[in-house]
Amino acid sequence: MRLEELMNQYSDRLSETDLYIWDYVEKHKKQCENMTIEQLAAKCNVSRTTILRFTKKLSLKGFGEFKVHLKMENDDGKQQVSKAVQVCMSYEAMMQDMIQQDFREIIEAIYQAERVFVYGTGMVQRTIAKEMKRLFYHGRKNFFDFNGGDEFKAILKELNGRDLLIIISVSGERPSMLDFVKRAKIKNVPVISMTERLKNPLAELSDYKLYISTTLVEQKLSHVAYKSMTSYFMLIEMLILRYLEYLEGKEGI
Repeated sequence: MRLEELMNQYSDRLSETDLYIWDYVEKHKKQCENMTIEQLAAKCNVSRTTILRFTKKLSLKGFGEFKVHLKMENDDGKQQVSKAVQVCMSYEAMMQDMIQQDFREIIEAIYQAERVFVYGTGMVQRTIAKEMKRLFYHGRKNFFDFNGGDEFKAILKELNGRDLLIIISVSGERPSMLDFVKRAKIKNVPVISMTERLKNPLAELSDYKLYISTTLVEQKLSHVAYKSMTSYFMLIEMLILRYLEYLEGKEGI
Protein backbone atom coordinates (compact mmCIF):
# COMPACT_ATOMS: atom_id res chain seq x y z
CA MET A 1 0.00 0.00 0.00
CA ARG A 2 1.31 3.45 -0.91
CA LEU A 3 2.02 6.05 1.77
CA GLU A 4 -0.81 8.26 0.51
CA GLU A 5 -3.21 5.35 0.98
CA LEU A 6 -1.89 4.74 4.51
CA MET A 7 -2.38 8.42 5.30
CA ASN A 8 -6.00 8.16 4.20
CA GLN A 9 -6.61 4.86 5.99
CA TYR A 10 -5.25 6.07 9.32
CA SER A 11 -6.24 9.74 9.06
CA ASP A 12 -8.23 9.57 12.29
CA ARG A 13 -5.00 8.81 14.23
CA LEU A 14 -3.03 11.76 12.85
CA SER A 15 -2.38 15.05 14.62
CA GLU A 16 -1.63 18.44 13.08
CA THR A 17 2.05 17.76 13.67
CA ASP A 18 1.78 14.46 11.78
CA LEU A 19 0.13 16.24 8.86
CA TYR A 20 2.91 18.84 8.88
CA ILE A 21 5.53 16.06 8.74
CA TRP A 22 3.71 14.42 5.84
CA ASP A 23 3.42 17.74 4.01
CA TYR A 24 7.19 18.13 4.19
CA VAL A 25 7.83 14.52 3.12
CA GLU A 26 5.39 14.73 0.22
CA LYS A 27 7.13 17.83 -1.10
CA HIS A 28 10.63 16.38 -0.65
CA LYS A 29 10.20 12.65 -1.26
CA LYS A 30 13.51 12.12 -3.03
CA GLN A 31 15.53 13.98 -0.39
CA CYS A 32 13.73 12.24 2.49
CA GLU A 33 14.56 8.84 0.99
CA ASN A 34 18.20 9.32 2.09
CA MET A 35 17.62 11.18 5.38
CA THR A 36 18.20 9.78 8.82
CA ILE A 37 15.38 10.08 11.34
CA GLU A 38 17.35 12.86 13.07
CA GLN A 39 17.72 14.81 9.83
CA LEU A 40 14.01 14.61 9.02
CA ALA A 41 13.15 15.60 12.59
CA ALA A 42 15.39 18.68 12.26
CA LYS A 43 13.79 19.66 8.94
CA CYS A 44 10.33 19.42 10.53
CA ASN A 45 11.40 21.03 13.84
CA VAL A 46 10.18 18.05 15.86
CA SER A 47 11.85 15.31 17.91
CA ARG A 48 12.97 11.97 16.50
CA THR A 49 10.37 10.35 18.80
CA THR A 50 7.64 12.37 17.06
CA ILE A 51 8.81 11.09 13.66
CA LEU A 52 8.90 7.51 14.94
CA ARG A 53 5.44 7.87 16.46
CA PHE A 54 4.15 9.23 13.13
CA THR A 55 5.42 6.22 11.19
CA LYS A 56 3.85 3.81 13.68
CA LYS A 57 0.50 5.58 13.37
CA LEU A 58 0.63 4.50 9.73
CA SER A 59 0.92 0.88 10.95
CA LEU A 60 4.58 0.72 9.91
CA LYS A 61 7.15 -0.92 12.16
CA GLY A 62 9.45 2.09 12.20
CA PHE A 63 11.30 4.75 10.25
CA GLY A 64 13.26 2.19 8.25
CA GLU A 65 10.08 0.69 6.78
CA PHE A 66 8.79 4.21 6.08
CA LYS A 67 11.94 4.91 4.04
CA VAL A 68 11.51 1.67 2.09
CA HIS A 69 8.05 2.85 1.03
CA LEU A 70 9.54 6.16 -0.06
CA LYS A 71 12.30 4.42 -2.02
CA MET A 72 9.90 2.10 -3.82
CA GLU A 73 7.48 4.91 -4.65
CA ASN A 74 10.31 7.08 -5.93
CA ASP A 75 11.48 4.19 -8.12
CA ASP A 76 7.99 3.57 -9.52
CA GLY A 77 8.44 6.28 -12.09
CA LYS A 78 11.74 4.84 -13.27
CA GLN A 79 11.43 1.09 -13.39
CA GLN A 80 9.84 -1.78 -11.54
CA VAL A 81 11.77 -2.83 -8.46
CA SER A 82 12.94 -6.45 -8.76
CA LYS A 83 11.82 -9.12 -6.31
CA ALA A 84 15.32 -9.51 -4.90
CA VAL A 85 15.67 -5.76 -4.39
CA GLN A 86 12.29 -5.59 -2.63
CA VAL A 87 13.41 -8.23 -0.13
CA CYS A 88 16.81 -6.60 0.41
CA MET A 89 15.14 -3.24 1.00
CA SER A 90 12.89 -4.78 3.65
CA TYR A 91 15.98 -6.21 5.39
CA GLU A 92 17.63 -2.80 5.29
CA ALA A 93 14.53 -1.21 6.82
CA MET A 94 14.38 -3.73 9.61
CA MET A 95 18.07 -3.31 10.41
CA GLN A 96 17.66 0.45 10.61
CA ASP A 97 14.71 0.04 12.96
CA MET A 98 16.57 -2.50 15.14
CA ILE A 99 19.50 -0.10 15.52
CA GLN A 100 17.07 2.51 16.87
CA GLN A 101 15.26 0.07 19.18
CA ASP A 102 15.93 -0.15 22.92
CA PHE A 103 16.05 -3.85 23.86
CA ARG A 104 17.10 -3.28 27.47
CA GLU A 105 13.85 -4.31 29.18
CA ILE A 106 13.68 -7.51 27.15
CA ILE A 107 17.35 -8.30 27.76
CA GLU A 108 16.90 -7.77 31.50
CA ALA A 109 13.84 -10.04 31.51
CA ILE A 110 15.88 -12.80 29.87
CA TYR A 111 18.79 -12.25 32.27
CA GLN A 112 16.61 -12.34 35.39
CA ALA A 113 14.56 -15.39 34.41
CA GLU A 114 15.49 -18.64 36.14
CA ARG A 115 14.29 -20.58 33.08
CA VAL A 116 13.42 -19.45 29.56
CA PHE A 117 10.91 -21.49 27.55
CA VAL A 118 10.63 -20.77 23.82
CA TYR A 119 7.92 -21.98 21.45
CA GLY A 120 7.46 -21.52 17.70
CA THR A 121 4.05 -22.00 16.09
CA GLY A 122 5.22 -23.32 12.69
CA MET A 123 8.15 -25.04 11.02
CA VAL A 124 10.20 -21.87 10.47
CA GLN A 125 9.29 -20.56 13.90
CA ARG A 126 10.38 -23.82 15.54
CA THR A 127 13.68 -23.53 13.70
CA ILE A 128 14.06 -20.01 15.10
CA ALA A 129 13.35 -21.33 18.61
CA LYS A 130 16.11 -23.92 18.27
CA GLU A 131 18.48 -21.30 16.89
CA MET A 132 17.74 -19.02 19.86
CA LYS A 133 18.54 -21.92 22.16
CA ARG A 134 21.87 -22.43 20.37
CA LEU A 135 22.81 -18.74 20.27
CA PHE A 136 22.14 -18.10 23.94
CA TYR A 137 24.62 -20.79 24.95
CA HIS A 138 27.13 -18.04 24.16
CA GLY A 139 25.52 -15.99 26.92
CA ARG A 140 25.50 -18.92 29.38
CA LYS A 141 21.69 -18.94 29.31
CA ASN A 142 19.80 -22.20 28.79
CA PHE A 143 16.61 -22.08 26.73
CA PHE A 144 14.06 -24.91 26.70
CA ASP A 145 12.24 -25.31 23.38
CA PHE A 146 9.05 -27.33 23.04
CA ASN A 147 6.57 -28.29 20.32
CA GLY A 148 3.12 -27.57 21.74
CA GLY A 149 0.27 -30.07 21.68
CA ASP A 150 0.47 -32.33 24.73
CA GLU A 151 3.63 -30.49 25.80
CA PHE A 152 1.53 -27.40 26.57
CA LYS A 153 -0.01 -29.23 29.54
CA ALA A 154 3.32 -30.54 30.80
CA ILE A 155 4.99 -27.11 30.51
CA LEU A 156 2.08 -25.37 32.26
CA LYS A 157 2.53 -27.64 35.29
CA GLU A 158 6.17 -26.55 35.53
CA LEU A 159 5.86 -22.81 34.84
CA ASN A 160 6.04 -20.23 37.62
CA GLY A 161 6.52 -16.48 37.91
CA ARG A 162 10.33 -16.79 37.93
CA ASP A 163 10.27 -18.25 34.40
CA LEU A 164 10.03 -16.44 31.07
CA LEU A 165 8.05 -17.52 28.01
CA ILE A 166 9.00 -16.55 24.45
CA ILE A 167 6.42 -17.19 21.72
CA ILE A 168 7.39 -16.93 18.05
CA SER A 169 4.51 -16.54 15.61
CA VAL A 170 3.64 -14.70 12.40
CA SER A 171 -0.01 -13.78 12.86
CA GLY A 172 -0.21 -14.29 16.64
CA GLU A 173 -3.66 -15.80 16.22
CA ARG A 174 -3.39 -19.59 16.69
CA PRO A 175 -6.12 -20.55 19.23
CA SER A 176 -4.21 -23.36 21.02
CA MET A 177 -1.18 -21.12 21.48
CA LEU A 178 -3.30 -18.23 22.77
CA ASP A 179 -5.02 -20.50 25.29
CA PHE A 180 -1.60 -21.68 26.50
CA VAL A 181 -0.35 -18.09 26.89
CA LYS A 182 -3.49 -17.06 28.79
CA ARG A 183 -2.99 -19.94 31.22
CA ALA A 184 0.68 -19.03 31.64
CA LYS A 185 -0.29 -15.42 32.38
CA ILE A 186 -2.61 -16.64 35.16
CA LYS A 187 0.53 -18.08 36.77
CA ASN A 188 2.23 -14.65 36.45
CA VAL A 189 4.69 -15.84 33.81
CA PRO A 190 6.03 -12.90 31.76
CA VAL A 191 5.74 -13.33 28.00
CA ILE A 192 7.81 -12.04 25.08
CA SER A 193 6.12 -12.25 21.67
CA MET A 194 7.76 -12.18 18.24
CA THR A 195 5.18 -11.49 15.53
CA GLU A 196 4.76 -9.82 12.18
CA ARG A 197 1.63 -7.78 12.76
CA LEU A 198 1.60 -4.76 15.06
CA LYS A 199 -1.95 -5.56 16.15
CA ASN A 200 -2.58 -9.20 17.05
CA PRO A 201 -4.00 -11.18 20.01
CA LEU A 202 -0.62 -12.59 21.08
CA ALA A 203 1.06 -9.17 21.20
CA GLU A 204 -1.84 -7.82 23.25
CA LEU A 205 -1.33 -10.60 25.83
CA SER A 206 2.44 -10.16 25.99
CA ASP A 207 4.51 -8.14 28.43
CA TYR A 208 7.19 -7.48 25.83
CA LYS A 209 6.65 -7.23 22.07
CA LEU A 210 9.09 -7.75 19.21
CA TYR A 211 8.16 -7.38 15.56
CA ILE A 212 9.67 -8.69 12.36
CA SER A 213 9.14 -7.53 8.77
CA THR A 214 8.13 -10.21 6.29
CA THR A 215 8.13 -9.40 2.58
CA LEU A 216 5.45 -10.91 0.37
CA VAL A 217 6.67 -11.25 -3.21
CA GLU A 218 4.28 -12.15 -6.01
CA GLN A 219 5.72 -14.72 -8.43
CA LYS A 220 4.29 -16.20 -11.60
CA LEU A 221 5.65 -19.76 -11.62
CA SER A 222 3.30 -21.30 -9.05
CA HIS A 223 0.94 -18.34 -8.59
CA VAL A 224 1.65 -18.49 -4.85
CA ALA A 225 3.28 -15.51 -3.17
CA TYR A 226 6.73 -16.07 -1.65
CA LYS A 227 7.20 -14.76 1.88
CA SER A 228 10.71 -14.04 3.14
CA MET A 229 11.18 -15.01 6.81
CA THR A 230 14.87 -14.16 7.22
CA SER A 231 13.97 -11.21 9.47
CA TYR A 232 13.42 -13.67 12.34
CA PHE A 233 17.08 -14.68 12.17
CA MET A 234 18.17 -11.04 12.06
CA LEU A 235 16.10 -10.27 15.15
CA ILE A 236 17.39 -13.12 17.31
CA GLU A 237 20.98 -12.33 16.28
CA MET A 238 20.43 -8.76 17.43
CA LEU A 239 19.04 -10.09 20.72
CA ILE A 240 22.06 -12.26 21.49
CA LEU A 241 24.47 -9.47 20.59
CA ARG A 242 22.61 -7.05 22.87
CA TYR A 243 22.55 -9.71 25.57
CA LEU A 244 26.31 -10.23 25.34
CA GLU A 245 26.84 -6.46 25.56
CA TYR A 246 24.61 -6.44 28.66
CA LEU A 247 26.63 -9.24 30.28
CA GLU A 248 29.90 -7.47 29.54
CA GLY A 249 28.53 -4.34 31.22
CA LYS A 250 27.39 -6.36 34.25
CA GLU A 251 30.75 -8.06 34.60
CA GLY A 252 32.80 -4.96 33.85
CA ILE A 253 34.54 -6.52 30.87
